[in-house]
Amino acid sequence: LLTTDDEIKYYEKRFVSQLKSEYDKLIRNGATGNYEQVNTDLEVIKKYIYTRYPDNAIVNSYNKLKEKNIDKTFNAITTIPDFFIHKEQGNMDTKHQKLAVEVKTASPVNDDDFYLDLFKLNVYVEKYNFQNGVYLIINNDTSRIKQLAENYKNEGFYIASTRSDRIQFFVKSDYNSEIEKFKLTDI
Repeated sequence: LLTTDDEIKYYEKRFVSQLKSEYDKLIRNGATGNYEQVNTDLEVIKKYIYTRYPDNAIVNSYNKLKEKNIDKTFNAITTIPDFFIHKEQGNMDTKHQKLAVEVKTASPVNDDDFYLDLFKLNVYVEKYNFQNGVYLIINNDTSRIKQLAENYKNEGFYIASTRSDRIQFFVKSDYNSEIEKFKLTDI
């Protein structure tokens, strides 16, 4: 079965929209604990590369990613992440920065796309104080995802210096498999 990038992106957006809808129900019904005063959002623009005082490690990783694919990198960096729960755009108080999620459904996930999303999650947990950065990946083998994460680290891309333990992967290789969970710090 051959699919185009547009078809994969459409499927991912539908998946993320349904995830948001389910989270909205949980929050509304009080099933998520201390999630009062938060919003769920899809792909809100955050421009952390072009700030007044940029972090050189982030800028260097951004430039390395840009060398791989200029257009895709710029587009990914200016609309991130796929889904998140927070109080509001300008509030970076940890108690209100609940969850940033990236989703990949393509099989196999493209290496550059994987790196871009992992980069974004690292920035969100470190610079925007998100309590959890979650990478949901379906239709991919866990060993390959762990290898990609290891390659990301070995290539010297940006890693959250004090909060990388907040980045978690949830991988489901196929419909019949169990979900496998691990942290970035486990790799």
